[in-house]
Amino acid sequence: MRQPIMIALWLALLLWNEAPVAHAQAPATAGAEPTGPTAAKLTWEDAIKNGVKQHPLIQAAQHGVFETEAVGKQIAAVDYPQVSGIVANSLGNTRVLSNLGISGSLPKPTNYLTDPGVRVELLITDFGQTAHKLLANKSRTASAEKLVLTSKALVILNVEQAYLACLKQQRILAITKETLAERRLIREQAESMYRHKLRSKLDLDLATVETAKAELDFIKAKNDLVAAFAALNAAMGRQGPIQYILDEIQPTVSSAPPIEPLFRDALDRRPELLGSKDRTQAAEEALKAARALNYGSITGVGASGYGWWARQEVVSANGNPNNPGSQLGWWGAGFSSTTPLFTGFRIEAEVEQAEANKGVAQATTRVIANDVVLEVAKAYLNRLTAEQQIKVAQERVAHAREALLLARERYKASLSTILDVTTATVDLLNAETGLAEAQYGYLAGNSALAYATGAEYGRY
Repeated sequence: MRQPIMIALWLALLLWNEAPVAHAQAPATAGAEPTGPTAAKLTWEDAIKNGVKQHPLIQAAQHGVFETEAVGKQIAAVDYPQVSGIVANSLGNTRVLSNLGISGSLPKPTNYLTDPGVRVELLITDFGQTAHKLLANKSRTASAEKLVLTSKALVILNVEQAYLACLKQQRILAITKETLAERRLIREQAESMYRHKLRSKLDLDLATVETAKAELDFIKAKNDLVAAFAALNAAMGRQGPIQYILDEIQPTVSSAPPIEPLFRDALDRRPELLGSKDRTQAAEEALKAARALNYGSITGVGASGYGWWARQEVVSANGNPNNPGSQLGWWGAGFSSTTPLFTGFRIEAEVEQAEANKGVAQATTRVIANDVVLEVAKAYLNRLTAEQQIKVAQERVAHAREALLLARERYKASLSTILDVTTATVDLLNAETGLAEAQYGYLAGNSALAYATGAEYGRY
């Protein structure tokens, strides 16, 4: 007899230090909205748009597109003239060549040359190496753009799921608040009957313990709601457990469409699958570029400069130095052709590597396609399950409410015990919680199915 009383007193003392329940923040679904300086209105559409606009996952993917575009500019640079300014100076046995290089082909020091000039090189053809590299990089850029869409679709899904989780937690908070009010009423009723010697002290102790449990459940629900808001902020790319006033979304249950068209839609629209196909195309172009290495390249070369020339000093018979010199502007043009004859099997290895990369890309595409089909099937079945659970949960709630009403009336008439009322209260709490789980599970299933079929990201 003492142990339940001590437990009840200890819980009451613990809850005395907490914020008064009467002033607790009520959920939006219960008719009251979160209060406080940080509460702000947040609609479903605004939450998604905020996530798409500021989530770092999407921003990182966008920078990946910029990177591949910059790589494409680097590859295309070889199609433009390569202009270099050169200053060459030779002494002794070396001399300056017409392309502003240095050569040491003379048997003895004969002259001194100083040549500033400009050298121009232009790739005439590399037999498709650069062209296929550009096509490969173009496909990689397209794949990077699909990664942006993939990130956007994932962010939208996470925001929707987090938004629904907040709504569900608000509903659970309202349920726990109603349960707390119900148990307080039962406790008052048991206390009144105990004072009038109609019930034993055991009924009052049990009602007090159950009320304390309901208060703990209410506190936990409040904390879970704060955590749900923090998760919503994280899904939108924000920081901090800021609370919001959310729009209530009522599930409109409708019959599920046929699943076969959903498979086709997903295979046609999922961005990660489209990006994998782009990577396969990039691997094919890279393979063609590797094979083109066998043909070498042809390059045009042009040079122009101004030279100062002087011979080695020669001393005449009378002892005077003889060092005549001259100045001359000059230019020249030509071409060079290189064809690899034997590279130690390097080109062959590059071709094998490109073929292997192509095989990896093709296999990865098939894996992603299989995963997409599986995701559609799971999302479809989860939605179907939640749809059926809603009907069962609604009937369960109706029966639980009738049972609680009957148990309370029977308790007033001394036809049942306090345990029957407590059990009926627990049954109603579980039934209403199950209904909330089913309803918001149905909405979350719709979001998951829209993500799996690629039907959502195109709207944002």
